[in-house]
Amino acid sequence: MHTIKAIILKSIPHSEQQQILHVYSEERGYMQMITPLALFKRKANTSAQCMQIVEIEFIPNERGGLHKLKSLSPLVNTSAIYFDVYKMNIALLWGEILNLVLRDSNPNPDLYEYIKTSVEYLNFTRDDVANFNLLFLFRLSKLLGFSIDNSTYRPDRVFNINDGCFYPASSPGSYHTGPHAAKAIHALCTCQLQELKDIPLNQQGRKILLDIALLFLGFHLNLDFNTKSIRVIREIFS
Repeated sequence: MHTIKAIILKSIPHSEQQQILHVYSEERGYMQMITPLALFKRKANTSAQCMQIVEIEFIPNERGGLHKLKSLSPLVNTSAIYFDVYKMNIALLWGEILNLVLRDSNPNPDLYEYIKTSVEYLNFTRDDVANFNLLFLFRLSKLLGFSIDNSTYRPDRVFNINDGCFYPASSPGSYHTGPHAAKAIHALCTCQLQELKDIPLNQQGRKILLDIALLFLGFHLNLDFNTKSIRVIREIFS
């Protein structure tokens, strides 16, 4: 029996009484587990929620494939996320994105801590949730081995998705944002959390920035985030 700390990225029904959990653990990285029969029907257990921070006991499958989950216990009370529709949709979006990004990845303590503290902040914050979603995605790249070069930013410059740098608007290239988006990206990547609510973004602006964040991550990770589940979640944001 092994014990790990993990964040639940996704839960998929396997049968009427079993689920397959996709998790990212502090000790072992990305893992997939199958629950025992009717685990979440027992009163002593809590149903698995997306982006929940938990302690898991499991029996490893040394030949690869699904590990056997024995028990699951919440480490942090994140109920505020699941009682708020907007926060819940952000958690679902993060879970879908991270499930693609982290698939088969090794342990990364800094990345695990970044995700964990971001979930905790999403849980207790009240007034800057929409902007925090964008901050999380743009700053995620640094933990994945590439990042936005904020030192190249100047007013009225544009952002290049290819290399993460800011350039004069007259620079050639087909992967540039506009200067307004570039200004917002720089602010999201450099502001303190208490300044986040002061970044002036409306719903349409956030939609554009979410597109840019997913293009930036997808380009550097060779991933397509245009999946049905992500499209459905994004439609709710709209």
